[in-house]
Amino acid sequence: MRFSPVLLSIALLALACCTRMPPDAPGSGMYSGQGEAAYRGGYHHGFQDGRRGRDSDYERYYYEYNPRTEKPFEKGYDLGYEAGEDQAEAREVDRDAARNHGYDAGHTDSENGQPPYYQRHRHAYTLDTEPTFAKGYEKGYREGRSALRGE
Repeated sequence: MRFSPVLLSIALLALACCTRMPPDAPGSGMYSGQGEAAYRGGYHHGFQDGRRGRDSDYERYYYEYNPRTEKPFEKGYDLGYEAGEDQAEAREVDRDAARNHGYDAGHTDSENGQPPYYQRHRHAYTLDTEPTFAKGYEKGYREGRSALRGE
């Protein structure tokens, strides 16, 4: 089976933009050898912990470094943690907006007598925010119907 080079490129771009890997560690290159590997590992773990809202604690990964690589690991972890927290906050803002847009769309659809179908508003959400949009839509639709009935 052959794929068109254009379709393959689009698929690869879509896959690359949707993966949840941390961005390249800023400051990479200030260490070399084992120090560089520890720094990158620390950045990765810190990014994941920050994104997930875990406590900042590089020592939970004690098995990833040794006394010579602890400082680069810690430095990478701290920077990664901050980046992960920033990304989590940005995603929360996106989810809040999707919830609000979903609510408004659902309320409007119910007022206009449309059957409940949040997918008609595909342009208003992304793959990442779809579940949040759908919940907001359902709530807005329910409340819109209740308001029409005078409840």
